[in-house]
Amino acid sequence: MQKLSDAKTGRYIIKWIFTEPELSRLLKEICIEVGREVTVLGNSRMGNILLRSDAGLFSMSTETVSGITV
Repeated sequence: MQKLSDAKTGRYIIKWIFTEPELSRLLKEICIEVGREVTVLGNSRMGNILLRSDAGLFSMSTETVSGITV
């Protein structure tokens, strides 16, 4: 298992989410929750990660997704 913020390009299943309740609700709205698949499309040096979930494409800070384990 590894942090989503450290993941290379590829498809992953989310194993754990350790984050604040407000952020957890936001992640659930965009189909990022335990047991769901996400695709990492890119990880920039500027601190952002590009993700694809069932809800679409999202760019998030690596700090935001650091509590997600895949």
